[in-house]
Amino acid sequence: MSVKKLALVMVLSLASNAVNAADIPARADLDYQIKRGDNLSKLTNELLDSPARWSEVARYNQLPNANLVQPNQILHIPLAWLKNYPAQARIEALTGVVTLNGKEAHVGDAVVSGDKLETATGANARLSLPDHSSLSMLEKTQLHTQQLDQKKQGNFFNAVFRLITGRIDAIKQKYPEGQAPLRIQAMTATIGVRGTHFRMGQEGRNTLAEIENGLVSFGDEAKAAPIALAAGQGSVSDGVHPPAVIPLLLAPSFPALPAEFAPDAVSFDMPVMAGVTGYRGELASDESFQNIIAPVVAEASHIALSNLAEGRYHLRLRAVDSHGLQGLQALQTIVVKLPPVVIPPAPPADFPIVSPSRPIVSGAQMLTGWSDIHGYQYQLQIASTPDFTVTVQNVTRTDSFWTFAMPATGTYFLRLRLLDAQGRVGAWCEAVKFNAL
Repeated sequence: MSVKKLALVMVLSLASNAVNAADIPARADLDYQIKRGDNLSKLTNELLDSPARWSEVARYNQLPNANLVQPNQILHIPLAWLKNYPAQARIEALTGVVTLNGKEAHVGDAVVSGDKLETATGANARLSLPDHSSLSMLEKTQLHTQQLDQKKQGNFFNAVFRLITGRIDAIKQKYPEGQAPLRIQAMTATIGVRGTHFRMGQEGRNTLAEIENGLVSFGDEAKAAPIALAAGQGSVSDGVHPPAVIPLLLAPSFPALPAEFAPDAVSFDMPVMAGVTGYRGELASDESFQNIIAPVVAEASHIALSNLAEGRYHLRLRAVDSHGLQGLQALQTIVVKLPPVVIPPAPPADFPIVSPSRPIVSGAQMLTGWSDIHGYQYQLQIASTPDFTVTVQNVTRTDSFWTFAMPATGTYFLRLRLLDAQGRVGAWCEAVKFNAL
């Protein structure tokens, strides 16, 4: 058999960097123009996934003679028949403790077939996939990369991950069927995706799927045909019962919130919503949730966010149903701002400073007294620390003595200041140290 020499010019009918479905044509072929000087051996060995594939290319193009081609002739070759080359995902962002193959992961690290990723409690990581899709690992998640490859020519990618435990949130860019499939395998079911926003969880033996938009297939292909899940639908697979389509809870409505929260007071109660067992979500520093700061978990309706610095935050929240499925998400902006510092006025210079006597024991009580100053009231405090950050008692009196209950055994500090009828406040006296036995 003679081998014709062929020339090859790749004429891609696909945009190599397209990320939007509207930008990507429906074709899944490459067009090759034959020129003099190239040979068939190079074409089959370097471009096709198998040298034996040439006979299929010949039939696909309806060549009268599989060994006879002419210069300038165009060959149409399905992308699926082209050779696979290793591809890689990349860690775009992370928070907290994230490991890659047991070692500390960093932003920019490459993730390839066979790699294992894990996020600790409170941690998360976001991967950028070869087809420009994104996959976010939420806290306490283990994810194994089963397969990542692509063709040298055109938009053809293949990604398979295995979710061991935890949860992922993925936004899959849409490509023509067969060009960029994404499969997430879990214990009892697999999700097959073309273009959608979905979440998947592995909790105990239950594999959960929640679809925000788009369409996916879900199920155990070894047992039965997968079911189709559309936007607003979810399902649970336990490995025993066939999965069913379950409507997701609607996006929750937030109550009326203050324009600003103090750092230590970011909490509120969600309105009553039928079928809700709790809430799950994430807090981010950006509205696209590229930089997730912390997970949000509420077993009932009370939402509390802690350890926040001043700034603008973005909260996405989902109601959880009795199946453990998280519903559609709602978004809310949270603004945290320190309250203005109030500097108290200086004590009037004409106020006298009065010191109480060291308290003495009187039965089950203790007694202290001081000089009576006409026209004033007296404020007294007892604390267990000299800076009075831990106040035990705080009283205001009009007479010049005070009998108080014996505090617990220990060392205490007593101080006094004057108050006048106009509400002006004098300076504290020097603290008086005493012991309670």
